[in-house]
Amino acid sequence: METTRIFIAIKINNTDQIRAIFRQVQVDLKDEWIKWVDFKGLHITLGFIGATDVRKIELIKNRLRICAAKFPPFRIQLSSLGAFPSINRARVLWIGVNTDDLMYQLREEILKHLQNIVEFPDTRFSPHLTIGRIKYGVKNPDKVKCILESHESWRDDELLISEFVLMESKLTQQGPVYEVMDHFALSGSTPH
Repeated sequence: METTRIFIAIKINNTDQIRAIFRQVQVDLKDEWIKWVDFKGLHITLGFIGATDVRKIELIKNRLRICAAKFPPFRIQLSSLGAFPSINRARVLWIGVNTDDLMYQLREEILKHLQNIVEFPDTRFSPHLTIGRIKYGVKNPDKVKCILESHESWRDDELLISEFVLMESKLTQQGPVYEVMDHFALSGSTPH
């Protein structure tokens, strides 16, 4: 059986503010062992599916089109910096996402439409943009915490979200490479 690693996401267009905060954090934390994500691939993961039989891809796309047709475009705002599992034990650095219920409802609808086709390994949802990963721990935890806290009040302009995408994740020596497999325009007229 041929498989491919896939996930559903909202791609984020890089604004001047996102570029500026990304560069600033990279400079501030240049002494840390951080694997920075490819700036062009910034996204919010709505659902990670993982290894999937390629014969299921068309069915998945058809179900995602049905979901997209039910939801209107909506707005989000990127704000603040943080880390998983916490800023005291940073392993993943992220930019936060402020959104209304529509993103959560969209995700639930996607999970519902795909539940008999694929399994979602993780059903928790905390919208964020991953900007870096710390594999071997931080050298200076206090500095990392201080840098993240210093950007607590950072905000980007509101962004209009008018589509989501199905993406393929190819693992390479340099890290994952993301490729858009299909776009799904949000074309509903009224919020749910």
